[in-house]
Amino acid sequence: MKKLNIGILGYDHVHVLRYVPAFLNAQNARITKVAATDANKERARSDADSIGCSFYEDLDGFFDDLDAVYVGTTPPEHKEVVKMASESGVHVLCDKPLALNLRDADEILRCTSPNNIKLMVPFNPRFQIPFRRAKEMIEGGELGKLQYIYAVKYGKSPRYIKGMDTSWFFDPERAGFGGFGDIGIHAIDALRWLSDSKVKQVYADIGRRIDGTIEIDDFGCMMMTFENEVIACLSTGWANPPGYPKGLDVRFEILGTEGALLIEKPYHDFTISDKERSEEQEWWRVDTQSVVNEFLDSVIEDREPLINGEDARAALEILIAGYLSAEKGRVIELPL
Repeated sequence: MKKLNIGILGYDHVHVLRYVPAFLNAQNARITKVAATDANKERARSDADSIGCSFYEDLDGFFDDLDAVYVGTTPPEHKEVVKMASESGVHVLCDKPLALNLRDADEILRCTSPNNIKLMVPFNPRFQIPFRRAKEMIEGGELGKLQYIYAVKYGKSPRYIKGMDTSWFFDPERAGFGGFGDIGIHAIDALRWLSDSKVKQVYADIGRRIDGTIEIDDFGCMMMTFENEVIACLSTGWANPPGYPKGLDVRFEILGTEGALLIEKPYHDFTISDKERSEEQEWWRVDTQSVVNEFLDSVIEDREPLINGEDARAALEILIAGYLSAEKGRVIELPL
């Protein structure tokens, strides 16, 4: 079996800690290069040593002999590194958000499309088993006509992740969006996917609601109206305190004319307790590995990945509209 040569570019986004093992577990890929040009260089160097591959502190020669790359840099760097990858014929799995504005997102799409570069953003809820089953039930008409989705997605602040420098998450110029965007963009894509429709208007309230010490938002709520008249309400952000037993709370209430569906646990987990606290830990999850497998298969089979650059741009546009609505205090119509 031919194995694709994979590069890991950037140790800024904490998701890299999940995607490195997933690429290592893939039967049709091997990691040959690791690069960290900004934060967490020692962690990246250590991983490269453990894998037995080359480590880069800059991108000189990095894309040579690569087939595909995972991009885990800060969002403002995405446009330049995706352009470099595209010019080298290297396919891209780029972590979210694709960009901080639609202009940069469009430039990314313009540089990947003509070169037949597969561009995927890892919106992992689409690969979580309960959500895949929900999609099947909706498409099969088991719930009747879809009417309403109430979505909750609460996580812990990145500042509590041990062993990684996550300071960029709290820098408005580098992160662009705070807790609402960090966690919410995954839910936004899931809502688009489940509704199978475009958003036509949003109304949102987003701000520093929980942690007043940071310079960026941490929480928000948004109502979305889709072109097919489905209504979705999203409540999301860095809501869970450090001592909370869950790292991530997810709840989707899906209502149709013939039935309702409730998703409360996207992962299999178990609870660990000691003298100080109880904590739920995931023991089996398929979404990260499934994202990687889908990306690799799209490259090998020369087809569009299930989540492509247009999907990433659409989720970004809805997110930007939400922040604009919160700033203006009014409903925002889409497209922007």
